[in-house]
Formats: sequence, C-alpha cells, structure tokens
Amino acid sequence: MYYGIIIEMAEQIYTLQLKKKDLIIVAILGEIVGVLGYAIVNAQPTLSGLFAKFLPQGLLMPLFVVGVPIAAVCALLVAYILAKKVNPIFFQMGKFAAVGFSNTAIDWGILNIILAGFGFAVGTSLYPAGKAISFAFATLNSFVWNRFWSFEKKGTSNLGKEALQFYIFTGIGLVINVIVATNIARISPESKLWAGVIAPALATATSMVWNFTAYKFFVFKKPASQKMGQAQIPQ
Repeated sequence: MYYGIIIEMAEQIYTLQLKKKDLIIVAILGEIVGVLGYAIVNAQPTLSGLFAKFLPQGLLMPLFVVGVPIAAVCALLVAYILAKKVNPIFFQMGKFAAVGFSNTAIDWGILNIILAGFGFAVGTSLYPAGKAISFAFATLNSFVWNRFWSFEKKGTSNLGKEALQFYIFTGIGLVINVIVATNIARISPESKLWAGVIAPALATATSMVWNFTAYKFFVFKKPASQKMGQAQIPQ
C-alpha cells in the first residue's frame, strides 16, 4: 500500500509542470481579489481607517490592484517549489487556494453591496438571503476554475454529472456557510465589520475544508485512465 502511494507521488512529481497559463490564470484571479478587496475596504470604515494609519490614501488602490496579483503569482511559485520538493499536492492546493480567494472576494464583495442597500442590518431576513446570493455567484466562479484549472479535468463528456455533483456537495457547503455567517453576525456586536467581514470570514473557513475534500475525492476525481496518461506523457 505505502509502496503504491510512493510510486504515485513520484509519477505526479515527474509530470508536474508550471505552465505559462498557470501564471496568467493566477494573475487574473489575483486581480479579481484585488479589485473587489479594494471595494470591500472602501465599504468598511473600520478597515479603511486601519489602512489609512499605515498607508497614504494614494497607495491603497495600487496595493490592491497591482500588489495582490503579484502576490498571487509569487504564492503559486512557492506552492510549485513545495510540490517539487515535498509533495505534489501543494501545487494543487495552491491553485485551489487562489480560486478560493477569488471566490471569497466575489462572495464578500457582492454581500457588502447587498448589505449596503439596507444599512448592514443583520436582524432581518434579508441578511441570509443576501448571503445566499453572494455565495451562489462565488460558487459558479468556483466550479469553472476548479474543474478546468485546479483539478484539471479533461473533456466535457461528464460535465453535466460533475456539475450536478458539484452543486449537491456545494449546496451542503452553502448551508454550512449561511448558517455559520448568520449566527456569527447575530451573536456579535452590531457593526459593519462583523456583518460584512468577520462573519463571512469564519463561514468561508468552515466551508473551505468541506469543499476541498468533496471536490478532490468525489466531484473532480480523475479516472485511472487519465492518471496513467499523465504518468506517461508530461503536459
């Protein structure tokens, strides 16, 4: 059993390559995070005030719009090095994390836009509805990038089945995410920071573990034939 695991890891390391498209994709995802992150900070007086203590106002936008994509590329390079030297799963986890950050930016960004429409009041049924809407948009983003990039599924023959499985497992993640976010928001102090950032942050952390496990081992699990092909022909 352990011998087989070692052989599989060796094959994965041999075929593992950092492609140009990986750097382009992670830069795009970083830009999504940067732009929406900047919008979230502007919507949160506590966060914008915190950044103002350390940075001139003119540097805030370049920090997010330019700095975040650069940081995303550097992080993927580190994940690739760890994958080569330690375990190939680090590269996949690095890509999954990049997608996850973009999902989070979309989730929080849309949530803050919706919350701004009714004054960030969490004692209303609009909060869980808004959280569900933002999570749904983030989920669509997650499916596209994770299927075709993080877990590198080939072809579209099983796309419908995978989409169904994805939304079933993600639906469970949605329930977990909304319940955690709503409860944290309601038991915490009434503030924009708690409702728009802290509550969804804890919800994201909770559902992230569930999502990675479900996607890797069930939804986007590669068939044995694809694994053999990758072991023989580097891509």
